[in-house]
Amino acid sequence: MVQNLIVAGTLSLAALPLAACQSDAQQAPMGAAPGLPGLCREDAAEELSGKGRIADAAAQQATGATIVRQIRPGQGVTMDYRRERVTIETDPKTGRIIRAYCG
Repeated sequence: MVQNLIVAGTLSLAALPLAACQSDAQQAPMGAAPGLPGLCREDAAEELSGKGRIADAAAQQATGATIVRQIRPGQGVTMDYRRERVTIETDPKTGRIIRAYCG
C-alpha cells in the first residue's frame, strides 16, 4: 500500500514540469498576434504582396512589426524567426513587392 502511494506521488511530481511546458506553449502561439504591440501581423504582411515599393515606416505601421527587412529576389537571409520582423521581397526592376512575410 505504501509502495503504491510512493509510486503515485513520484509519477505526479514527474508530470508537473511537463504540464508547465504545455501551458507555456499554449500561451505563446506563433504567427499573427493582432493584440500585442510590436509583433508582425501575418495577414497584414501578406496584403503587401503585389503593391509598389514601401518605406520601412509605412511597413511597420501596416504590419505592426518593429523590424523591417527589405530584400531582393534570391538574396540570402538568416533563417532565424523573429516575431517582431516583417521581411519584404521587392523586384528591383518593377519595384513591386513579390512577397512579404513575418519572421
